[in-house]
Amino acid sequence: MRNNGASAEERSASYLREKGLKILERNYNTRFGEIDIVARDGDTIVFVEVKSRKRGKAESSFTSLKARRFYKAAMIYLASKGWLDLPFRFDLIAISGVSLTHYKNILGEGGIIVG
Repeated sequence: MRNNGASAEERSASYLREKGLKILERNYNTRFGEIDIVARDGDTIVFVEVKSRKRGKAESSFTSLKARRFYKAAMIYLASKGWLDLPFRFDLIAISGVSLTHYKNILGEGGIIVG
């Protein structure tokens, strides 16, 4: 039986494909942590953090420490591919119970918008 995290990531990847994104990598590991999903939305590289909870708001577990590590891991990924000149963004998919919410550009100019 699959664990809740793997199930949430699979559901999130399917959701992103339905929205027209191409999945490039899953579970990309760096010394700063793991990037759950790396996708491409047109010319934009999208780094996706997946959070899930059976009860309560899943997005509340995305902390400022996690955001910093997420950013650093993404920079390592971009550098490893030679893609530092490509546009990129950071998304969060929160699965609370059966509800899926997709937050785009969570580390935008205004900083973290959820969590």
